[in-house]
Amino acid sequence: MIENLAMFLGLNSSALIGVLIGVVFGIIPIVKDTAESNWRKRFREQVKKGIINEQLKPEDMQHLYERWEQDRKSVLQSLRTMLSEAISGEDDNLKDKADDIRDLIAKHEEREPFSELPENISLQLNGLKNENPDMEKPITQLAASLNELYSSNKAELAKQKKFSFFGFIIGILGILITIASLFYQK
Repeated sequence: MIENLAMFLGLNSSALIGVLIGVVFGIIPIVKDTAESNWRKRFREQVKKGIINEQLKPEDMQHLYERWEQDRKSVLQSLRTMLSEAISGEDDNLKDKADDIRDLIAKHEEREPFSELPENISLQLNGLKNENPDMEKPITQLAASLNELYSSNKAELAKQKKFSFFGFIIGILGILITIASLFYQK
């Protein structure tokens, strides 16, 4: 089948396979970006509904952004977008909710050093900070350092997963091309 398609297009089968692989690898980032954009939009809509219905509390934000797989920067960006819509009057439902959005932003920025940490570490550091108000600055610095370490390890793990996935795909393609060349020898 591949050889018939290759002859129809005037290419040899290796070139056609290369083109198909290129197209697949070219489409993957586009699909990934579209999915992430859709998740950000759905997260923003859910937060907006919670604000409008007066059901959203600052404590709920962590659960929401973990559910929608948002990082702290995208959460802050979403809240700031909603604040600008509330201030400018672009969204009639948010006009009277600017103070609520400001409170959410303030709580998020206050919690920011703890936001990317695992929940149990975050809770322990917050507990220490609340028990020892005079130790707030060192605890916040420790949280920021742990956050940076945790984020870099998370990014490195994601990079290793990508390399192993692509290595697996290339290995499978190599096996398939080898098998195909054995069957289609002239």
